[in-house]
This record gives sequence, structure tokens and C-alpha cells, in this order.
Amino acid sequence: MSLLFHCFSTAKQKYVFDANTNSVFTVDEQQFEALSEVEHGKETLENKKILYNLQSKGYCKDVVIEQIYNPDTEIIDAHLDKKMRVIVLQVTQRCNLRCSYCAYSGRYKNRLHSLKRMNFETAKCAIDFALSHSEDTKSLVFSFYGGEPLLELPLIKDCVEYINKQAPNREIIFSMTTNGTLLTPEVYGYLNEKGFNIAISLDGPKIVHDASRKHPDGSGSYDRIMENIQAIKKLYPESVNKIRFNAVLSPEITDSCLPSVFKSDDVVLYYNQTASTVSDRYTDNQSRYSEAFVLNYNREKCKLLLSMARKLNKKHVSTLLGMRESQLGRENIRLQRIPRINPVCHPGGPCLAGAMRLFVSAEGKFFPCERVSENSELMAIGELENGFDLEKVKKVMNPGQVTQDQCKKCWAINHCSLCAAFSDDMTGLSSQVRLSNCPKSKSDYEEVLKEICFLKEAGCTFNNQGGAK
Repeated sequence: MSLLFHCFSTAKQKYVFDANTNSVFTVDEQQFEALSEVEHGKETLENKKILYNLQSKGYCKDVVIEQIYNPDTEIIDAHLDKKMRVIVLQVTQRCNLRCSYCAYSGRYKNRLHSLKRMNFETAKCAIDFALSHSEDTKSLVFSFYGGEPLLELPLIKDCVEYINKQAPNREIIFSMTTNGTLLTPEVYGYLNEKGFNIAISLDGPKIVHDASRKHPDGSGSYDRIMENIQAIKKLYPESVNKIRFNAVLSPEITDSCLPSVFKSDDVVLYYNQTASTVSDRYTDNQSRYSEAFVLNYNREKCKLLLSMARKLNKKHVSTLLGMRESQLGRENIRLQRIPRINPVCHPGGPCLAGAMRLFVSAEGKFFPCERVSENSELMAIGELENGFDLEKVKKVMNPGQVTQDQCKKCWAINHCSLCAAFSDDMTGLSSQVRLSNCPKSKSDYEEVLKEICFLKEAGCTFNNQGGAK
């Protein structure tokens, strides 16, 4: 038996998250101190009295998790057969930029820039595979990935034509992530005509962007991207609904540049914008963000929370934090009380590997998504010639089995963010790798809980779709 709860606090109130009922409740100072001590293994007589009182009300009860097993394992066969949702085609591993934190930069164990490209025969096989394994899917997404995918625009055009010919009555969505340097108005005109959703990598104003996103000769790429976007806006004003920008917040950003990081250039002000940090998966070179960066980021998060609580005009909030608002709404929806935790369960994190988002490499190999290592024995879950390796798929869906003892006692089990990529040592699932990522996953979820509670203290409510109101 285990006690799966966690104590945390905001500036105004003390709280307990009870994993067994998936709920948050307030406690007074005495209860908080007692439960905090129990959580850390100190069970005095007085502490037990307070605990028993809460247990009599249905909270913080002893929990028995018998087995760490992902229940979706039982249905993955059906999803792989007829319910694939997204297929990502790696049309090339070439790129015309040399970004310092790129997956192909040499910083990571999984990839290096190469001249490999997907030929049309491989692409057709991948398309046929996706179409035949998505008969029960309403909308099938084809995403084109690199390297820089626009280096292979003729291949992409051939793929689009082939897809539309093979599936004239299907609802198909096309998407692409590009560095934007080759996205001329003419190229955008074609992509727009075919209904593409486009993500452009843009790290902020020129001084920030050019520090990391450079051409092979060391020159920055910002000016070329802005030239393209300005021309596209002029010819296609509706592009604001079809293009989004993603910024990678690099630890290489100098303190002098920090004031510019969270400010949007006027050219992209009304486009959707998102931000992410540099990934530390598959590398021994861990990212280290400066104290000044963390301070600035937290200040922007505070402004976002005040805006969500209607205490600050949204115009003062960085558009890069839009995803955080959506995340808090989704997590609030997930905080629905349950009778008790399932005795057979798995930590949150793993997806329906291969069905939710299948990455097909330039050589026709299958991976759960584009974020995992292409050199990992574990992550190679099939190939075009022979289809899925079901045994590997199911293994990827159950990474928590290598840390069963720890997971059974973890208060964040249902809200864990660690998929198999966070347990991958390039040969298989590693308990050591997984446990090294565990503290951050729990810390991140505690931060989510604190922010949701802060918002509710400030009078913020959420609608059924997760939006703040």
C-alpha cells in the first residue's frame, strides 16, 4: 500500500493533491504540516490522527497499484490497422541552415546532417500505407519534415498530387515545418492553394534569432525570413490564419538580449506564436539557462496568469506564452475527481505509438514521432516493407514497466509526462535514464497545479473546453 498525495502551496493557500481521487483540496496550516511530514515518511501519532480524519472523508486513502501496464496496449492493434491519424514524411535530411541547437547539429546522439532524401517510390509506399491504415480516421494529416523540407519542393508537389489522386473523397490535411528562408510568395502561393498549415521557426527579433539560426557561412537568416513574410502578408493577408511561428528559447541567449526575447516583431504580431525550450533528450550536453533568463520567463508567466484572471490587459502578455494558457485549460479539465485510481495503470506520457503520429524516415523506417532518435534500436518500430513490429510498439507504450516500484508510489503517476523517449538509452528502456527525468516531470506538474490554484483564487473560471473566462 502507498499514500499517493502531494502537498503544495501558493502565496495565499495550502493545498493537497490526492492522486487516488485525482483531486485538489485546501487544508489549514496544521493539516498541511502534518501531511507534509507524512508525505516524507514521518508518521507521528498526531500526524496519523489528522491523516485518518481526512481518510474518513475520502481523501488520502491507502492505494494499492497492482501492476504498471498501459491499458491502451490492448487496443493498439486496431488503431494501427485502421485509425492512424498523422504521418510525418522525412523528405530530406539536408538543410540550408546550421542552427546551434538543431537535432542534426551534432549536439545530439540521434542525428547528423546528411544528403539522404526520400525518393518518390518510398514516399508513395508510405502514402499508400497511411491511407490503407486510416480507414476509420475522419481527418488524416500528412506532414512534411526535414532537414528543410522546402529543399524537396518538387517531391512534396508529387506527394500532394498522388495523395489527392489516391484519396479524392478523404479529408486530408497537409502541414509543414520550415525555417522560412525558402518560403517565397510563389512557394507560399502553391502551399496555400493546397491548404497547407505552415509552422515557421522564428526565435524572436533579429538579435535573438540570428544568434542561433545561421547559414553555413555564419550569416543570420532573419532578414530573409522577414522579407518573405512581408511579401506573403501583402499578397495573402489571410495567411495570418494559416501560418504560425515557433520560437526555440535557447540557453545561448545573452542577458543583454533577454528584454527582446518575449517581444513580437510587428511583422508577425497577429500570427499564432508558440515557444519551446531546447531538448535535453539524447544528449550529454545539458542545457543551462541563466538566472536572468529564468527570471524573465517567470515574469512573463506571471503576466499571463494575471491576464487570464482579468487583472492585466492581454496586450502586455508575450504572444509566445499562448500555449501555456491552453495547457492550463487542458490540465484543469483533467483534474476531474474519480472514485479511485485503477489498480492496473500506467504513468501518463506514452501515446498510441505509431497510430497517433507515425514518422517515416527518408529510408522508410518507422518511428513513433519525429522527436525520437533514429539511431535507437528501441524506437525503430517497423518499416514500410514489413509494417509494424507490434512487440516493439507495445514496449514503447509501457516505459513505466522498467520503474514499476517507483511508479507505484508516485503521486504524479496519472499526470506524468515521460514517454519512452525519456527512458531510451539507444538500446532499450533504461530505468536509470527514466529516473533521471522523473524529478523534472513532477516539478513541472506541481507548477501546473500551483498556477491553476492561483487562477481560481483570483476568481478565474474555466469553460468546458478549458478556456479561461
